[in-house]
Amino acid sequence: MSHPQSTRTFVAAFVGVLITRLVSEVEMIQNVVRWVDGVFAEAGYPGFSVLTVVESAVVGGVILAYQSIAQWLGNRWPSVERLLLGSGSRPRYVSRHGK
Repeated sequence: MSHPQSTRTFVAAFVGVLITRLVSEVEMIQNVVRWVDGVFAEAGYPGFSVLTVVESAVVGGVILAYQSIAQWLGNRWPSVERLLLGSGSRPRYVSRHGK
């Protein structure tokens, strides 16, 4: 049986990756990425892909935004947070040193 915190993390990460993948399929974004990749290739960095770097940063940002919005909505409507994150149980962090 999984912990509510790991479920919340997985759901937020899955949604973040899914949204980023869907957005990366937009033709205009693909054209910009190809252009920037061409600039890097001309500069002597042929193995460097801007898509990999940008996608990694965007996935992290989308995960953070999704989790934050779900928790913000959960402050008002706990059932919405449970629906969006798979669990309404928020993690509680305890100091290692008991302070």
